[in-house]
This record gives sequence, structure tokens and C-alpha cells, in this order.
Amino acid sequence: MARMVIDGFGQVELNNVAFRRDGRIEAQCALDTAAFTSQVPAENGMILRVKKAEHKITFADASAENQLYALNYTSEHMYDERKPGLKNFSLSAQKNEIGQDFYPRVGYLAAGDLWTTNCIDLGTYANVSAVQSALASGTVVYAAVGTQGAAVLGSTAPSVGPVIQVIKKTTMPDGQDAFQLQVLKV
Repeated sequence: MARMVIDGFGQVELNNVAFRRDGRIEAQCALDTAAFTSQVPAENGMILRVKKAEHKITFADASAENQLYALNYTSEHMYDERKPGLKNFSLSAQKNEIGQDFYPRVGYLAAGDLWTTNCIDLGTYANVSAVQSALASGTVVYAAVGTQGAAVLGSTAPSVGPVIQVIKKTTMPDGQDAFQLQVLKV
């Protein structure tokens, strides 16, 4: 398994998600300080675990069932006008360089949700071209919730967590490779 090579941090573009219309949004939980640091930030496009009783957001636990999964789509803050662009934004559990900390905004996943992201772990595929070839041949490519936040691609449906399908290979607004994902079952 290897993270898709991107310039900067993960980005997300919400295509058609229900959580923005029906209010299934969590914005009152902090990032887990044990999981997220300046070296391991929360990136947009990550699928994360919400632990509401503990008021924290962390990575998914691959062995645990009955988890709440949500897509990180936090509004970008520009900390440095010399580094504009969505690719330069992430959150850590520590205070940022100007002394502020922000809670992430995540939306709880539901069947039918559709989004585009480059926060992808290629999983069983060697590279982006291999995934594109599989999709072109009619092979169904699935995405599972990864333990490091990125959706992990594979040829079989995940047995734990939401079942997500890769719809197509596309690009982010800055031209970087990306994939459009859709939740089939939560």
C-alpha cells in the first residue's frame, strides 16, 4: 500500500453529499492529539472516525466495528499569502503558527454521497494508470477506510466500514490526479 503521490496535502471537492443538506456535520470535536501532529496532519479528503463521547476525531480502527465515519472537508485557512492554494492546507492537533487551533469540519457518510479527492492510498494498485486501466476495463474498484485516513483502493468490497466505489479518475482544480468516490453502503 502506498499513498498516491501528490503535491502538498489532500484536497476534496464535494460533488453531491447529503450531510450538507441534512445537517449530519460534526464541528465540535477536536483532533486526537495522540494521532494528529504537525508530522501527521488531518488532510481534507480523509475519512476519519468520530468519537463523540470523547469529543475527538481520530483515525479509523480497522478491527473495530460500529464506528462513525466522516469525510473531512474543513474550510481552508490561508496562513501564508506566499503559499496560496487548497494543497497547502491541513490541520494538526497542535496550535498553528499564529497560535490558533481549529476544530475540523467532517460530514457523516451516507449511501449515495459523491466526492472527488486526491487523498488516496493506491492499495493493491501499482499506480494511478493501473487504477484507470481497471476502471476502463469495467472492473469495479472499491475504496476502504484506511487506518491513516486515506481511502485504500482494492478489487474487493471492504468487510468493515462503508463500501465505497471509485467512479472515475479525474483531476483536482489545480490539475493533480484524483478519483471520484461514491458510498454504496454504510
